[in-house]
Amino acid sequence: MSDLLTALDLLDLAVASSDGLASEPHREAAARVAAAARLRRDYFGKAVVVAIAGGTGSGKSSLLNAIAGTAVVPTSAIRPHTDEPLAWIPEGDQAIAGFVAELGISAVVEHGGDTNLAVIDLPDLDSVQGQHRDLVERMIPLVDAVVWLFDPIKYHDPSIHREFLAAMTAYEPVFVFALNKVDRLDEAESEAVAAHLTGILGLDGFEEPTVILVAADPPVGSPIGIDELMAAIGRRLIVTRADRVKLVGDLLGARRRLAADAALWGGTPDGSYDRIREAVNDPERLSAILTEMGIEGPLRRSIEAADGRTLDGVLLRRSELAATVAALGVECAGLAAYTTRSTS
Repeated sequence: MSDLLTALDLLDLAVASSDGLASEPHREAAARVAAAARLRRDYFGKAVVVAIAGGTGSGKSSLLNAIAGTAVVPTSAIRPHTDEPLAWIPEGDQAIAGFVAELGISAVVEHGGDTNLAVIDLPDLDSVQGQHRDLVERMIPLVDAVVWLFDPIKYHDPSIHREFLAAMTAYEPVFVFALNKVDRLDEAESEAVAAHLTGILGLDGFEEPTVILVAADPPVGSPIGIDELMAAIGRRLIVTRADRVKLVGDLLGARRRLAADAALWGGTPDGSYDRIREAVNDPERLSAILTEMGIEGPLRRSIEAADGRTLDGVLLRRSELAATVAALGVECAGLAAYTTRSTS
């Protein structure tokens, strides 16, 4: 079986060898992917970490209380209420406790139930406090799965869809969407809003969004739809090994961006390096050759700035990067195949 740590080592090597060949934003993004993946890998335990995210007033804290079956966190009509993340984690699970501490979450409530679920109540994404959005964006790549909560009033808020969710479609395998406060609607209204929300999520770029109808804190009676939500979490997040799905996707995305910057997808036709070497002192001819090969960006600038003495070093680093991203692709393919087998 392919090994995640081997893949992370290869990504680190790709970042190092892409200096001067790939854009700094893409190199920095790849380094962040590796760091985040190593953090989660270091603390793999039995628990699956699920974040509850959403806009102001969607009822995230109430949903956590409904999932827990007790008042884990106080709720309030004052908005925004969720100022800091809170983690509800299995008692005695030192691995997940360490992971939560590394995330910088100081508000922790342990539970002694038989579930291996850890839930993080995230701050409001659309809060007037900008640091809330920064925290949510930092947290989502680190957790295993996300329950995104909407309410019937603000479910189509463009600031949520266009400015955030549309950029999260790569994480679709670990997303479950829930429409809260359906106790305020009749059955036909609930179905209509859910259908409209599903359509909007499709426009965001989600291919098969699942929307669960819930009422986390109805004024009368017990919460509604929590069993259905937990079943969806079980199907989409635990059974599908969401941790590996997301990490493999992150690795492949980082690999793809580095390779594209260094023009590796088209390979290196025989004799290309010799042609570049022969033209190193003829800028016009060199430019034509690089354009023919589709070499642009940082790699092109490095080649054009090189002379006969330094050019071989640039070409050697490109060859090393090509070999590294190829090996990373093989490791990711093995990890993806293992994930598929483990979820079938």
